[in-house]
Amino acid sequence: MPTVTLVSLVTAVPLLGTVVTGSGWWFPAVAMMVGAAAASALYRLTGWSATAVPFLQILVMTLLLTPLFAAHTAVLGVVPTSGTFLELVRVLERGIDAIDTGTPPVTGTAGVALIIAVAFGVIAMAADFLAVTARCPGMVGGLLVALLAVPLVVDDGGVAPGAAISASVGFLALLAVDVWLRGREWGILVPDRRDLSTRFLVGLRRTAVVGVSVAAAVLLALTVPLAVPSLRSDVIHQAADGTYIGNGPNGITITDPLVSLRSNLNADSNRTLFTYTTDAEEPDYLRTHVLDEFDGVDWTMTPVEADRDSRIGDDLPLPTGWSGEPDGPTATTRISMDSDALGPDFLPMPYWPRSVEVSGEWYADPESLVVFTTDSPRTGLSYTVESASVTLSADELAETGRPRSVPGSFLWLPDDVDPRVAELTETVTEGADSPYERAVALREHFTQGDFRYDLSPPPVPEGGDPLVHFLLEERVGYCQQFAGAMAVMARQAGIPARVATGFTPGQRMGDGRWSVSTGDAHAWPELYFEGVGWVRFEPTPTDGQETATVPDYTEGEGVGEPEDEETERPETEPSADDERENDEPTDGPEGSAAPEDEETDETAAGADTESDSGGWAALVWLPVVGAVLGALLLVALPALARIAVRGSRTAALTGGSAAVAAHAAWRELRDTCLDLGVAWDLTESPRATAARLAAREAVPEEARAALWRLALGEESARYAPEPAAAPGAREDLRVARAGLVAASGRWARFRAVLLPRSLAPWHRPRPTVRPAPTTA
Repeated sequence: MPTVTLVSLVTAVPLLGTVVTGSGWWFPAVAMMVGAAAASALYRLTGWSATAVPFLQILVMTLLLTPLFAAHTAVLGVVPTSGTFLELVRVLERGIDAIDTGTPPVTGTAGVALIIAVAFGVIAMAADFLAVTARCPGMVGGLLVALLAVPLVVDDGGVAPGAAISASVGFLALLAVDVWLRGREWGILVPDRRDLSTRFLVGLRRTAVVGVSVAAAVLLALTVPLAVPSLRSDVIHQAADGTYIGNGPNGITITDPLVSLRSNLNADSNRTLFTYTTDAEEPDYLRTHVLDEFDGVDWTMTPVEADRDSRIGDDLPLPTGWSGEPDGPTATTRISMDSDALGPDFLPMPYWPRSVEVSGEWYADPESLVVFTTDSPRTGLSYTVESASVTLSADELAETGRPRSVPGSFLWLPDDVDPRVAELTETVTEGADSPYERAVALREHFTQGDFRYDLSPPPVPEGGDPLVHFLLEERVGYCQQFAGAMAVMARQAGIPARVATGFTPGQRMGDGRWSVSTGDAHAWPELYFEGVGWVRFEPTPTDGQETATVPDYTEGEGVGEPEDEETERPETEPSADDERENDEPTDGPEGSAAPEDEETDETAAGADTESDSGGWAALVWLPVVGAVLGALLLVALPALARIAVRGSRTAALTGGSAAVAAHAAWRELRDTCLDLGVAWDLTESPRATAARLAAREAVPEEARAALWRLALGEESARYAPEPAAAPGAREDLRVARAGLVAASGRWARFRAVLLPRSLAPWHRPRPTVRPAPTTA
């Protein structure tokens, strides 16, 4: 049962395939479950109490953590050292952070793999207890349902059909083996005395019943969700996540921002969406969504939460990295949505907003400062936004230091990004020393190169990479491609980046108002600079989208001047970076006073990923070594199991009752004969069996005497009211076994060690059932 329980859980691992990407994340989980199952199976062969099984499983799984996740800190990759525990904690923290900050599917880094492995290890322990100790394998289905709920809750795509079938087959196999074992425990199967044709019809009828039942279940599973809308495939995800529509008070509907963007830009008529008035001299873009996750193809938005803490009040949260209000004036913008346009669930607002006056219940995401509602959006909505007017200059951005106030997730990229993109980034930013210089170089690559704006770019070939197709092949696209590509390259250049969607300022009307239409829908990258915050860049050619504007601070004027001035200073004069690190922060980012040894990334965006992997990347050899060790363990497993069984019986020969000792010795003698290929007939009496074995050639005389004493002890244990004690049973068993082994051939001895037949139930002797005699 431990083995088939392991099989049922291993077949359920693919259920997480839709929420975790990458290769190798499943290996530690399978290794942990194999360790737990092996500990259970080997220990249970002793016949001792099952109380110790969970403790042995915990010990084995704990020992496996070192070679799986911290081998580089251990002696020979196995023996833990003082740094092993700290490394495991670090990997675990990074895994928790990756899951908290990422959106499904998350990359299977070392931290994520550690969390999955521990979870499957706990599930394996619980399943072993239910299926083996408690003999309730049906309850393992509850564990599988809980595992199935993970992809259903966190991803609206549901479960892959292949994974569902795999898990179902594994669970059915567990139930089938349990039924088979329970049937064997009843005793010998009574032969079916009906003729062959009758037995065939009975089997055909049973098969038909099973087939009709399965067909009915499949038919209901396909038709009932069509008739009951609440049973659609994504209902669990939407009900569990406050970011999506549901019955709870926090449920809202999020339309894919990029889908809305393409829909607006490709609309047949350029209809007005909203108008606004502002006291700002130059209106800024109006943001609606912020996309901060790149999956290798598309940019997506981290789910936002609608709870009591995020409900908007007098003031909105401060931007990332700021501990106080910046100096400077504010701008007031009054926005009125058109009565013919759909009501927004995310408010278009200039960045960065300080307060919003709007009717209804609205929430603000503290990371991106987007404002959204859980209610049904109203048409004709009007609201007022007060935003900070921060005037930036190229000189100010050029003096910024290394980004330290934002999470490392804003530098993360999937491992499968084409390496040619990184080579292009390195070429474009060659010679640019500061983050600002690299950002300007990237923008100019798009605006001053051979890129072309087109709302109908050439389609990506089947199986092609959209990013490579845009950057290196066609170089044709619209704002979505330009913004997404620059954000990817910025992360590769060590600059935290994300993509914002919303609208350009629109067209000025004669009455002082501004009008924003569907053609003003836009996407642009936002790059983070220490001491300044998130800054808008414009890589989209302005000749393609007329209302798009290029900020003055991105023109690159004054780039290099701070470094020229620094070279003329005396060597004893501290640099600008040193002064910023030593000064106490006032209204700047909290991270500006971070210690000098704080982990940073200035040279490449991949450094965070590398540090997250820890020893994971260095363990590419682990699957090969694990496969070799697993193969060796698989070969030795029958021999180890046989040794464990023999040890438990030998232990029963001393300290127990005479009957228990006699039975244990006789069973071990029987299994020894089975292993050696010697016949064992249950219809024989113990004396007859001993006489037949003693009559074999090459059996020593002392072994024959030992066989006779073991037979007498077994008869006494079977039939005597008070079995006589046999103090020499242990020695007699040893001598008898040695004699039988010596009388067997070399191949029989070899097979008895590596492939002991006594472990296989089908090799166990069973009495022959003979039909009762008939009378004429």
